[in-house]
Parts: sequence; structure tokens; C-alpha cells
Amino acid sequence: MVDARNLQKNYPGQRQPALEDFSLAVPEGQIFGLIGANGAGKTSVLKILATLVRPDKGDAYVAGYSVKRNPQEVRRLIGYMPDNYGLYQDMQVEEYLDFFAACYGIRGKKRHRLINELLELVDLGDRRKEELRNLSRGQKQRLCLAHTLVHDPKLLLLDEPSSGLDPRARVELRELLRELSHMGKTIILSSHVLSEIQLMCDALGIMERGQLITYGPTETVVNQVEALPRRAVKLRVLTQEDLKRAADLAGAFSNLLKGSLRIDETNLTLDVVLDGDDRTSASFLTHLTISGVFVAQYGQSTARLEEIFLRN
Repeated sequence: MVDARNLQKNYPGQRQPALEDFSLAVPEGQIFGLIGANGAGKTSVLKILATLVRPDKGDAYVAGYSVKRNPQEVRRLIGYMPDNYGLYQDMQVEEYLDFFAACYGIRGKKRHRLINELLELVDLGDRRKEELRNLSRGQKQRLCLAHTLVHDPKLLLLDEPSSGLDPRARVELRELLRELSHMGKTIILSSHVLSEIQLMCDALGIMERGQLITYGPTETVVNQVEALPRRAVKLRVLTQEDLKRAADLAGAFSNLLKGSLRIDETNLTLDVVLDGDDRTSASFLTHLTISGVFVAQYGQSTARLEEIFLRN
């Protein structure tokens, strides 16, 4: 259903590419989750597939149609739900769906039947006369999902659909996505929190700095990443100069580091995730000492999956 090939995207004013040689294949009927920290490139991928952003290099295909050469055909096949969606707060639920159905040229009894079916699908039938301002976050999320389904798309692109939802709403969303998958829909969704979508997806891809680090069946990816030796290290130094030298040294450990570097100038602390085991952690401390950095505190623990890849 989706075949992205060597996508490259640069935005003006940004030194780091949003996407760099990004490739991905998602078969029909699969629920695929893109995981990564904010700024990893997830939204850029979804916007390219939705034909809202044009890649600088490479191409992506939806059901065989190029997003660059055949954008109109692609748009007929997709339903896109952005992270921040607009709602007409004084509209009623039924009016909202009726408005978009009219935009797609669906008329008469067919439109009335479609609205009833969508409200039943997203479990909002008893809220049809409710103004949108009175809906909960989870109800608004399901309503916007119904909006993306008005024209019966084959591919759903959902940007952070579980963001801000309480545990019950997440369960309801998961069940709804499963039902849509059973109806033959292909779904690509994004999140920066693994635990929010791990149970929703058939397959996962982990993104970092515009690149796809790994992807495959959910269980395989999780096992693969959790098997990697990583160490989360936090240290406190004595002076601002020590902090600067420690940060520079951490940057020089590019072959050992995987993830973000956090510097707290007020408390003179530095957090980093090391790509390695206890020896790597000990080696980093040794290099700090040899370089003349006065380390007041140094601690480490095995990093969790989300700490490794999803740190903001």
C-alpha cells in the first residue's frame, strides 16, 4: 500500500535534514506505528504521504500512485488527521460530519446513512446533537477520525492520535483502529511514547534525526531494541567550564552515544545515553577525569527503550 523510497526533506533555516534517505514499505491492511522524539521526522513523513509537503529527493507511492506526480489520485485514497486539528466549536456533532460529507459531494439519503454509520462506528451516536465544545478530548479525537473516513479512504495517516488521551480513551482508540483494520484499512500513526501505541500496532518503526533506525513486527522491534546494551548516565560537575568540557567530550564520543544530550547549566548536570555496557560507562568517566573535568557525582542505570530513543 505504501512504498517510500529514499526521501529527503530540508526546511529553510534548519541545519539538520528533517528526513534523510528515509525508506519504508507498509503492506495493505497493516497498522504501522512510527516512534520517535519530537523533531525526529515523523510528521514530515506523514505530510509527504498526505501530499502536503513535497520531498526534496526521493518519492513515495500510495497504491502505486506517486505523491509527486499523482497527488490528486493519492488524496482520493488517504484520510489525514493532524496532531492539531481544527474544530468548529459551535457546530453540533452531526452538523460537523454533514458539512464534510457535503464537501465530498455526498448527497441525500446516502449522506444521511453515512453519517449514522460513522457515528455508530466511533460510538458517538448519542452525542449527535451535542456541540463540539462540550465533547471530551477522546470524543473529539474519535469525531475527527470519523471525519477522515467520510470519503472511505484506503489509507489513514494519524499524527499523534493518542496524545492527551486518558487510559480509557486510549483503549477505545485501540479498539476502533483494530476494527478499521479488519475493515481493510491501512493505518500509519505516529507517537513519541511507545507505551501509548505498542499495543495498537502490527509493526513499528523507530525514527531518530530523520532516519529510520529499525522497523519490523512490533514484538521483533521491541525485543531487538531492549536487547541492545545501553546506559543512561547522569553526572554533576563543579563549574561551568567543567560542564562545557564534559559536553564537548560527550560529543566526541559519537561512536558511543545514541540519543539526546541534556545540559542543565543551573545545576551543573549533564544527562546522556551511552551506546554500550558498563565498560563504556567506565571509559567515559575515565576520559572525563583524564581531561581534567572535576566530577562531583556520577551515576548510571540501564536505560529503558523510551529513554534511549524517545527523549525530547
